[in-house]
Amino acid sequence: MERIGWLLLMLGTWGAAGFLMKIIGVRIDSYSAVLGIVIGYVIVGLALGFNGGGKLGVSWSYGAALIVGGCYIVGNWAFLKLARMEEVSVIVPLGGLNIIIPIVLGILLLGEAITLRKLAGIIFALLSILLLSGRE
Repeated sequence: MERIGWLLLMLGTWGAAGFLMKIIGVRIDSYSAVLGIVIGYVIVGLALGFNGGGKLGVSWSYGAALIVGGCYIVGNWAFLKLARMEEVSVIVPLGGLNIIIPIVLGILLLGEAITLRKLAGIIFALLSILLLSGRE
């Protein structure tokens, strides 16, 4: 049951963020919006990290965590740029194509198994993303 709660929190916050990014992406320039997103990341990140017992350190893992943050910021900036050109109902499903990268890397670098069931799920997920993002 705990997993379902975390999943719902993740989906709800990511979904709300995607919608709000469309709204702010057409109202303020993408650089100002990214600045606001970074400030939000810092405030919420520090609150969660320190309240949860997080510790600062120096290692490859901390460096990788910084790279993750950078990737999210650049991705958000690109989303904000796209928000001026495209409908949110197109951008968000197309953004779902990002599942390809961790799936391929998980298989190639982590040795995760690719079963027939997973392959079918990937194909159907990709088809649904393409159908959702298409125009009539």
